[in-house]
Amino acid sequence: MGFEFVSVNGSKYLKNRELEKMNVKHFFSTRIGGFSKGNYSELNLGVYTEDDADDVYRNMEKAFTDNKMNLNNAVYLKQVHSDKIYIVDRSNFMDIKGKFGDALITKERDLPIGVFTADCVPALVYDSKNNIIASVHAGWKGTYKCILKKTIEIMVEELNADVNYTYVILGPAIAKCCFEVSVDVADKFNFIEKREGVYFVDLFLENKKQALSLGVDEKNIYISNICTKCNNNLFYSYRVNNSTGRIGTFISL
Repeated sequence: MGFEFVSVNGSKYLKNRELEKMNVKHFFSTRIGGFSKGNYSELNLGVYTEDDADDVYRNMEKAFTDNKMNLNNAVYLKQVHSDKIYIVDRSNFMDIKGKFGDALITKERDLPIGVFTADCVPALVYDSKNNIIASVHAGWKGTYKCILKKTIEIMVEELNADVNYTYVILGPAIAKCCFEVSVDVADKFNFIEKREGVYFVDLFLENKKQALSLGVDEKNIYISNICTKCNNNLFYSYRVNNSTGRIGTFISL
C-alpha cells in the first residue's frame, strides 16, 4: 500500500515509501511512545488540546528528534475546518505559526510544516520537480470546501508547481467503514454508502478525486486506508473520545 510503520526510540511512526525513496523528511505520528497520560496517552502532538502543555512539548521534541526535523522552525495552525491556506517562507513563518487555517505550503528547506488530526484526513503534497511541499487538514468540511484541490492549485499558480511531478499522500483518518454522517452531510459528497438507512462517507476517495481533477497521476496518489476509529489503539479518534490527543503529520525539505 506504499506505507510502512517504523519504530524509533520506542515511538512508532507511519511513513510513505515513495517519499522515503526521494529522501523527503516526513511522518504521520501514532499514539505510541510518548509522555502524555489518560485520554491523551501517549504521543499526543495536539498543541491546542487540553493536555498538559509540558507533556505535549516533550512529545513534539521527541517526534521531531526521532524524524530529524527542526522543531524550532516548525509551522502549524489553529485548525478551523476552513479552506484557508498559507504560503510559508523564511520571512513570515513565525507570523503564520498559530494563525487560523488548515493548509500550509513551502519551498523552503528546514521549515517543517504540519497538521494535527484525530479522524480528519491528513494530506501531504510534494512536487518532486520543483521541491515544493504542502500539508493539509481535510475533515468533511474542509473536504467539502475542496481544500486539497485549492492547495495544489495555489502551488501551481503561485509557485509554478507541476502536477505531472506531484505526489499526494493521504494518512490515517476515519474511513468509510466508520464515518457515519447525517443525510444532509452525505448529500454533499459523491463517495457515499447507505447501510440499513445510515449514510457513510469515504473521505479518502473524495480527496483523491480532487487531486485527479487537477491532473495528478493516479499512481502518484497514495492512500493509507487506515481507519483511526478502528485502530484507536494506534491513533487518536475524536469519534471514540472527543477529549483525546492528535496525531501530527509533518513534512520538511
